[in-house]
Amino acid sequence: MKTEIDLHGYQVVEAIDIFVKHYNGRVRGGDLSSISVIHGYGSTGEGGKIKTALRKLMESFKENLSFEQNPWNQGKTLVYPSAALPSGAGIISTEILEYCSSARSESRVLGKFRNYGDLSVKNTLRRLVKQGKLGIARKGRHTVYTAE
Repeated sequence: MKTEIDLHGYQVVEAIDIFVKHYNGRVRGGDLSSISVIHGYGSTGEGGKIKTALRKLMESFKENLSFEQNPWNQGKTLVYPSAALPSGAGIISTEILEYCSSARSESRVLGKFRNYGDLSVKNTLRRLVKQGKLGIARKGRHTVYTAE
């Protein structure tokens, strides 16, 4: 399988989904060799939207992979797989964790991420709680989530 994946020209959500599918396909096929991810360095040179979202995703799943900036090219990241990413891993997980840096009710989380669909958001919340990345509590009649 290819050791390089180019995410140029995609919207952020599409790019992350493509990365996750490519990554999981390789891991499930037994290929744990490094992946060179081309994401670009952004017009400011500080890092583009894809690079930023990809790094947030990878930070959220450090138990499944490691990564480093390509030393010769700011627009590439080298990814070292160790385990498949959970189903549904993607930008929604990192966005929910960021949003829940302060306590948020389930209804607020569902409202904020309604474009992903209620079922997808609820499944992601359950998975993040199970992984210990989100704390859960009751506040009156509301369920409240807080990033751990």
